[in-house]
Amino acid sequence: VGSFCLSEPGSGSDAFALKTQAARDGSDWVIEGSKCWISNAKEAGVFVVFANAAPEKGHRGITAFVVERDNPGLRIGKKEDKLGIRASSTCELSFEACRVPESAML
Repeated sequence: VGSFCLSEPGSGSDAFALKTQAARDGSDWVIEGSKCWISNAKEAGVFVVFANAAPEKGHRGITAFVVERDNPGLRIGKKEDKLGIRASSTCELSFEACRVPESAML
C-alpha cells in the first residue's frame, strides 16, 4: 500500500503553497517538513512525498520523492479520529532530516 503526501497544515492541498523542502546533500536528498491528512499512512509501506527541491524557482521547484516507511527521519503520527470513512487510517507525517537517495526522486 502506498500513500500520496501532498497536503500540509498551512496550505491544505494547494501544491503551490507547500513548505516541505528537500535539500541536496552529496548524492542524497534531505527532506524537512510535515504533511497532514495522509490516507492509509498507518498501513503504507511507501510514501510519495511532494517537496520543494528548488525554492528559488517557486512552484517550478516542486518534485516528488519515494520514501520507504522505515526510512530514518520519517515519523508517522497518531491515527485521526474521523467521523466517516473509518476503514482507512488518516495520519500526520513528519520529516526531520529524512535522507533519501538520489534514485528516490520521481
